[in-house]
Amino acid sequence: MATHVTSGAIGIDLTETSTTQDFELGHKVNTSDGGTAIYVKATSAVNQFDAVTLYPDDSARPATTSSAALYKALAFADTVSIAASSYGWVKLSGRAKVKLAANCADLVPLFTTATAGVLDDATVTQGFTTGVVSTVTISNATAVTCHIATGAHITTW
Repeated sequence: MATHVTSGAIGIDLTETSTTQDFELGHKVNTSDGGTAIYVKATSAVNQFDAVTLYPDDSARPATTSSAALYKALAFADTVSIAASSYGWVKLSGRAKVKLAANCADLVPLFTTATAGVLDDATVTQGFTTGVVSTVTISNATAVTCHIATGAHITTW
């Protein structure tokens, strides 16, 4: 079942993107999986299932270890791809499909990688993603459902 907005807001479709700003940047809504989504502007192309770094101006770009060293807010583009300079919704918490690298184990700490938007279980000092858990071990790089705690962010391991 698709995640939908439960906070009583009208006209919000988490699967839509736009080249024009339809909502206030940083606007948050509650979702049917018990999570939260936030409205952002993509400063570079965000692919579906990317882990993204959120910037103080509520813009987002695919998370990498380099971007994680600068900004620690973390979200996930589990419903759609967002073109560069376009607007859309990303998940802050709840359940989200997230791209994981090949041979990523379940129930272990996840880290950013040099590959934009992809998390892995290989330790990276500056890229530890707290509050993000996969419950599936994978052999091939793929997107799997992860549980995202409220306040998930990137920190030093």
